Amino acid sequence: MQRDDDKNCNVTATVGADDLQTTDVDHKLQPYDEEVDKLIEWLRDMPHLPNITDRAWLRNCFIGRKLRIERTKESLDGYFCCRSLIDEFFGVRDPLGDDVQTAMRKTWFGFSSNLTDEGYQVIVTRNLTDEDVPGRYLDQWTKYFYMCIDWNLKRQTVNGVIIIYDMATTNKNELLTQVTPNFLRKSLQCSTFFPYKLIQVHFINVPSYAAVVFNILKSLVPKKIQSRIFMHNNPSDVLQHIKKECIPSDLGGCDKSIKELGELCKENIVAEREMFMNGILSLKADMDKKPKDTNSNEQSELFGFDGNFKQLNID
Repeated sequence: MQRDDDKNCNVTATVGADDLQTTDVDHKLQPYDEEVDKLIEWLRDMPHLPNITDRAWLRNCFIGRKLRIERTKESLDGYFCCRSLIDEFFGVRDPLGDDVQTAMRKTWFGFSSNLTDEGYQVIVTRNLTDEDVPGRYLDQWTKYFYMCIDWNLKRQTVNGVIIIYDMATTNKNELLTQVTPNFLRKSLQCSTFFPYKLIQVHFINVPSYAAVVFNILKSLVPKKIQSRIFMHNNPSDVLQHIKKECIPSDLGGCDKSIKELGELCKENIVAEREMFMNGILSLKADMDKKPKDTNSNEQSELFGFDGNFKQLNID
């Protein structure tokens, strides 16, 4: 049956990267060859970082960091260090492994078929089931999440991301016992160094017991980021922030359903298994070769190496 609001949806949603609807804010026609050359040379000079020569990937990182070369370098450093030191999120990234398969069975992650007028892409996630699983499921959830956005960064150029997290099917025990300050701190640190600008986060269908988690979350992020976090009891409220063409049909938008977007992402993650196991998405920093910061005597609590790991400002 055709939805009543289909007449208001004037963009046909397609999931191919080349078909994404973009605007003048899009950077697709800009090669940024000089900046990419500088990044390749810089990576070659960094003893602890992998020697990346994938120009399209580096270009997407540069665009994601607002065309700032030094910001991109800082981001790449943190990006690869996180992957080396936070094993629960970035250990063996096998799409057919038990941990990732469990996450795929329980959760959908999808990427909007269209971009906003500003060139932002919407990431939507929803749990399929609230079943209990052995171990720390949120670590598996986070591993799968970063595999999905790594895959998307490899294929698509965007100016930033907006996240919609549908909490309609949430495991109360997981949320209240596994979302610890340490888990949030590591998650936020990883997101800080990811080569995407975080525009907004929308939590919808939020259960009342989740308030304690959001209080912890907000206490760990700068006020600037707090202003980008929204909680909605009514899912349709996201339509006040994001245009319909970028919102799944089951949330009142014109894009494909969360299930369709999630299944597409899942299929692609499995299809790119070699890239996750042995290709660019498996690469990490060699922390034994990381230069020490001679200007600092501080010890990083997160990364565990001498010297103060420079923290990015999220903007």
